[in-house]
Amino acid sequence: MKHIVIPTLLLCALLSSCGAKDTTARKTIIAMDAAATLSINGENADDAISAAEKEFYRLDALLSRSAKTSDIYRLNENGSAAVSSDTAAVIETALGISRETDGAFDITVTPLTDAWGFFNQNYRVPSDSEIQSILPRVGYENAALNGNTASLTNGALVDLGGIAKGYACESAARILKSRGITSALISFGSSSIKAIGFKSAGEPWKIGLADPQNSQEYFMTLEISDTCVATSGSYERFFEKDGKKYHHIINPKTGYPADNGLLSVSVVCADGTRADALSTALFVMGADKAVEFQKKHGGFEAILITDDKTAYVTSGLKDSISAVPDGWTCIIV
Repeated sequence: MKHIVIPTLLLCALLSSCGAKDTTARKTIIAMDAAATLSINGENADDAISAAEKEFYRLDALLSRSAKTSDIYRLNENGSAAVSSDTAAVIETALGISRETDGAFDITVTPLTDAWGFFNQNYRVPSDSEIQSILPRVGYENAALNGNTASLTNGALVDLGGIAKGYACESAARILKSRGITSALISFGSSSIKAIGFKSAGEPWKIGLADPQNSQEYFMTLEISDTCVATSGSYERFFEKDGKKYHHIINPKTGYPADNGLLSVSVVCADGTRADALSTALFVMGADKAVEFQKKHGGFEAILITDDKTAYVTSGLKDSISAVPDGWTCIIV
């Protein structure tokens, strides 16, 4: 069995063009099992980076599933736990988005991702009978929040990995702004990115979206300011067995990796927490339902890349993107 994990750090290549006069300070740290990069312009940048770094570590300690002192570890172990206000806020947002997306985003998908080996990287293809036996434990209705007390029923387990990075970006951004920072870019690779203000002199930040068929190359670039971008893709974590590829984005209703022709989904939204969760939800929905959902709910834009070499881009982004590669079709929806 071959297992493949491809990092999505193409953002760094775009940032490398920023000279010292544009970027006062930059630092990359490891938090939430990912490389987080902070690029800050302006005075007091070093102090601001230090404060944001501490915030990443603080939230990692609370929201980690594996750290035995974390809120989530205690919740999964005991079925109920008093949690911090941050953990409660993330769970509350997650459950709200689960209801809004009819369960396409679901933090209780955890037993299924475990069965496929994506938590411990002991990748395997579970039998259909095993999946069917797990499904009753999966469903956002099995998780509840009452004030700062979280609880689980029916043997449910939760993992906040599909929403925590977006929340961390938002928290770090608030800290930077409180220190007078008006120009910064916060990123967990290309999975969650938060832009504060402009890069310099009204010039927007330019980020690269990975080509899902060759993640070491750019598919397109996107210009942003004062917003967030979150990407979910089948190329990020996957393994192959008997010539078939299995990726980590599990459909909570079927128990299998979402198989609907999508290769990646990027969501652009002012709220990084929401962007993070919605990128997963739209991927599970598939392109047609995702576009319908965006039109109905609004409040965000999206780029959906399919395996038939088509990129569907919602209309609010038409003036912010570069051309797609030769051989691809871009459709504004």
